[in-house]
Amino acid sequence: MGTSGALLLTAGFGTRAEPLSLVRPKCLLPWGETTVLGFLAERAAALDPGLIALNASRCPELVLSALDQVWPRDRCRLYFEERPLGTAATLSRHCGLLSSGTWMLGNTDMVIPELDLHAMLRRHRESGAAWTALTGVLPAGGDYRPLHADRCGRFGHGGETGTHYLGISFIEPSVSRLAMETQCSGGLFTELAPLAAGKCGDLLVFHHEGRWLDMGRMERLRENILSGGSFVHPTACISSDAVLSGSYHIGRGCMLGGGTELHDSVMLEGSTLESGRLESTILSWYCSSPEGKPR
Repeated sequence: MGTSGALLLTAGFGTRAEPLSLVRPKCLLPWGETTVLGFLAERAAALDPGLIALNASRCPELVLSALDQVWPRDRCRLYFEERPLGTAATLSRHCGLLSSGTWMLGNTDMVIPELDLHAMLRRHRESGAAWTALTGVLPAGGDYRPLHADRCGRFGHGGETGTHYLGISFIEPSVSRLAMETQCSGGLFTELAPLAAGKCGDLLVFHHEGRWLDMGRMERLRENILSGGSFVHPTACISSDAVLSGSYHIGRGCMLGGGTELHDSVMLEGSTLESGRLESTILSWYCSSPEGKPR
């Protein structure tokens, strides 16, 4: 019961994750032994899609290489965008790619550890929906906009229930075709969904009870990365008298000098802690912190 493909959205300005997202796209942030993008790609690959496609506006080769452990390059396609288009406009641009069969659409600024995509896809097909959106409980903090659905779980025309879009959809060709025909460039749910609800068929929500981790918001990022478990990359160089405590993530090529201490912190690829203590901090890619404080 595979899909025709998965379109993973890696383009975007990443303003909520600045300054980290100024160096690399937020989809390349770590999650356990892989990246946020790699984790989602693993879940998408389990659906046996014919193709995994990505759009990227920065570091396209790094974005593509994040899939190397889970997906063959000859079944992967990357589309470079000089500037982020927005999801609805991306669907319009790639209408030809999405013209056959069911496609998974996935944001790459979140992690859903207990996600069951097979159950969601089965529900999408059994219902005959044109669009099924994964939703969950609206987070208490932040400026998240609710997606309203009626009592039957249909969205697009308002409704009584305010729920939270978790960044994953299954769509049929009629949705992307409508985006192209209307040259839709507005919001996915504010502009495209109301149009699709009237012309494409049922638009349904699929509720998820498990965790949803926002990997694009700086104030929660360290906590969310560390919830994936402590990890030390095999290429990291750690002095024998360095002290690691609490939870930590030490990425590829990182270095910890003699007498250093790392507590509840994340060291992204290539970063260095030469001396001192790093506590409750994210040390950015290839950043050196000689005094135990990020510069």
